[in-house]
Amino acid sequence: MIKKIAVINDLSGFGKCSLTAAIPVISALKVQACPMPTSVLSNQTCYSSFYIKELTEEMPLIAAKWLELGFEFDGIYSGFLSEEKQADEVIRVVELFKKKNTLFILDPVMGDENAPYENYTEGLRNKMLYLASKADIVLPNVTELCLLSGLSPLSFTKSDKTDKTDEITAAAQDFSQKSGADVIVTGVNTIEEGRKFINNIIVSGNTIKTVKKEKLKGGYSGTGDIMSSIVSAMAVRGFSIETAVKTAADFIYRAVEDTAKYDININDGVNFEKFLGSLTNL
Repeated sequence: MIKKIAVINDLSGFGKCSLTAAIPVISALKVQACPMPTSVLSNQTCYSSFYIKELTEEMPLIAAKWLELGFEFDGIYSGFLSEEKQADEVIRVVELFKKKNTLFILDPVMGDENAPYENYTEGLRNKMLYLASKADIVLPNVTELCLLSGLSPLSFTKSDKTDKTDEITAAAQDFSQKSGADVIVTGVNTIEEGRKFINNIIVSGNTIKTVKKEKLKGGYSGTGDIMSSIVSAMAVRGFSIETAVKTAADFIYRAVEDTAKYDININDGVNFEKFLGSLTNL
């Protein structure tokens, strides 16, 4: 049987992120993506302007119909939530549909580059903490790990001569113990012998593993969504977290490497479509 994941995220017409990235990636991995759109946007929010239609009021209606029709899921994957009420609806979905063998994967989208996003509130953070306590896998970036841990987003700012990897790992271990979830900290930048790398630190119980790729130029839209989507799909299919993160890191590296060849705005996202075939072989 084809596995099914409820994918709770926004739908952006341009930017290759959120549902626009998640649906093809999850489908390529032979898992059915069942979207619950949280909002519809003309384009992702990093462009100079955008139109957004919030679907917060529709989310419980979708969940109610799913429940009425007896739909079940092997996984629930939650991404960007624009407000606290949307987090409440995700909590409701988890309470209704998370069974014994249902994995819940949380991407706690709240900030990046040492700063929270404009929609960030303490209330949203508290609801993310509650969701993390129900999650099997949580995928924060470094800024989000700080916010979840009650630390300043600037806590792990480093210079070229200062590596904060040990401190980030310790914070991830502490958060994993408190939440009970496996934690994957994405986008940890390091410099080794003059070369820049991006590390993904995996904390699972007492085990710590790192997946490292050389850093390429550009900070393109949607790469975090691709990482979370690949991890979600592979996790519900029974792959180890390390294998899933390695697969995602390799896939993103190839997509970024190809995109960098062209004069493409970073807000437009990466050319991931060219490499979907590599996922269908798994």
